[in-house]
Amino acid sequence: MSLGMAESARSTSGPRGVAHQTNIEWRPWNEAISMVSLVADKDIAEAAHVLDEKMWRLHTKIKRGLTLENWFVLRSSVEAAQNDFIIAARRRLSPAGGPLQRFSGRPAPDDPIWTS
Repeated sequence: MSLGMAESARSTSGPRGVAHQTNIEWRPWNEAISMVSLVADKDIAEAAHVLDEKMWRLHTKIKRGLTLENWFVLRSSVEAAQNDFIIAARRRLSPAGGPLQRFSGRPAPDDPIWTS
């Protein structure tokens, strides 16, 4: 959510490729990744690291002011990694629970809510 807010607040008039400050507080995220790395099994930790890398890449694009033509498409790689993390964690932590059909209640990118 913080990355989305940073993208929407980004100035479009500044030079591209120049680092811009964002107001995202990464400490809780980094602490959570460290804890997962410390206590989780290999599959969960690796899925968390893939998600972390996707977050780094997206944040770097936002900070550099690079053109983000379609936020839904760009965000989808982070969401896919998040979904993979959830699947890995549920497989290990809740094997009797079965797979989820959805990972959030957010409407689809083509839902009219986004254009109304």
